[in-house]
Amino acid sequence: MANSLLKRRIGRFVLGAVILTCAGCAVMEDASITQHSMLYDNLERTYHLLVPDSLNTEEPAPLVIALHGGGGKSLHMCRLAGGITELASEESFLVVCPQGIEQHWNDWRSVEEYRAQRDDVDDVGFILALIDRLNETYNLDRDRVYITGNSNGGMMTLRMMCESPDTFAAAAALIASMPIDGVDCPIPDQVSILFMNGTEDPLIQWEGGTVRILRQEYGETMPVPHMIALWTDANGCELTPRVTWLPDADPDDETRIWQETYQGCHEGSRVVVYGIEGGGHTWPGGAQYAPRSIIGRTSTDAHAGELIWDFFSSSTTE
Repeated sequence: MANSLLKRRIGRFVLGAVILTCAGCAVMEDASITQHSMLYDNLERTYHLLVPDSLNTEEPAPLVIALHGGGGKSLHMCRLAGGITELASEESFLVVCPQGIEQHWNDWRSVEEYRAQRDDVDDVGFILALIDRLNETYNLDRDRVYITGNSNGGMMTLRMMCESPDTFAAAAALIASMPIDGVDCPIPDQVSILFMNGTEDPLIQWEGGTVRILRQEYGETMPVPHMIALWTDANGCELTPRVTWLPDADPDDETRIWQETYQGCHEGSRVVVYGIEGGGHTWPGGAQYAPRSIIGRTSTDAHAGELIWDFFSSSTTE
């Protein structure tokens, strides 16, 4: 009985749940994270903002938008172990972590269980309005606005890049893919984007298919290689990437990470893929937030936030 209750709870939150409050989850503590709200489209929307002490207000600052996964919370995304916020102080950039309606984003899938998708909540408009609002208060560098997200947040990241590509200098979508149906996305042809997926992700499967949590179904996603091919083709990249393997820093985690770099893309745009061989529905460098039997393995061979920021920091819209 207790085990079955645990599985139901995990099932409700596991799609993108690397940012859940859970026993043993490591999160970054930072007193500079503050909560705010704004009214958009007749809905009160909330977000957490991290302003590092190192920020020089006299100079235009980069902004990173970090989108939590399904069932997640903005505060936990801003405190995620292995996340990009851990670099904000050292690299002097702002991070904003918006909150999805009832902890989900409207990422194309039309899942009736999620209010954001059932009611067709305008999350694209909300995120764009949030950037404008922050620009009124902070000296933002509009050529260095970046967006990242995991799972449901990763799918929302892809939607933002489809619908407002000129807003962002680069994007990073983790443990996410594009849905098979319901996608109206003219993939932009001059964007820089990073993908990070596990080959043994039981939810957003590498080979595509139904997103299934226990016996519940949450739409269908395309194979990860097919999704990557769509973006590299749209950006005119060379067909064959340069492939390198990262050091196997922790052989005990039973994962390896390789990097694919696609070259020759339009106007200096870039497509980079990190494949986690043996990796699950997890954030590299983060916590093993649920049993391997449900979410797969967490790789400790790399710090996902560092990989993302290395990619972002060398990308601008100029």
